[in-house]
Amino acid sequence: MTAVAINQPCYLPWRGQFALMKLADVFVFYDDVQFTTTRRFFSRVQLKTAAGRRWLTVPVRKSGRYGQRIDETLIVDDGWAKRHCAAIREALQGAPFGAAIEPLLAVLTGRPWERLAELSIATTLEMAPCLGAERRTLRSSELGIGDSGTARLLAICRALEATRYITGHGALGYLDHEAFEAAGIAVEYMDYDLAPYPQPHGDFEPYVTALDLLANTGPAAPEHVNGRTVPWREMVARQAPAVR
Repeated sequence: MTAVAINQPCYLPWRGQFALMKLADVFVFYDDVQFTTTRRFFSRVQLKTAAGRRWLTVPVRKSGRYGQRIDETLIVDDGWAKRHCAAIREALQGAPFGAAIEPLLAVLTGRPWERLAELSIATTLEMAPCLGAERRTLRSSELGIGDSGTARLLAICRALEATRYITGHGALGYLDHEAFEAAGIAVEYMDYDLAPYPQPHGDFEPYVTALDLLANTGPAAPEHVNGRTVPWREMVARQAPAVR
């Protein structure tokens, strides 16, 4: 029995991505799909501060590069890493385990970053063990599997001998569930655990970078990275409008 999860690499992800990793046996960074900025977290993340939520965005080259893939996206080196580290330290100043995130921040400033995918994958892999989500990982760009959409996701799962495919809610709008079933692969959706953990600055915010969780809970952080899976039919039924 092998559970596979496939997700685009995201910058300093929220704890939900690590919950997805935690439930999988193999996690594939879907790094060779199109880079977009609309409602995506490929190059940005939310940080909770005393003044409210703030976006941290990695500057990337976009002019004349429409349609570029995530693994082709180049970073603009304008001192962003030092600014992000300063903002994170300020936001988490006084957190009981603030020192725990220093090795992670050192990854941001420890070398020049040329490509967005390299940055996002490296920082995610650095954070994963601290959150109990260390798993076997691969990059889709290294698998040599063509096609697109459901067909490609299914081909990746087949190549990895998956018996279960675990995915986020975004796939509800396009995934051909029956195609997976025909291949003997059960599709399951994440049911994220949004339970609060100790967090300063007012009402609890679940969708911020997992650095917030690490700084505020330290060694207990893995206990707050949870989720369960729901069979695809149940998830589809949840989304269906109620019949009056």
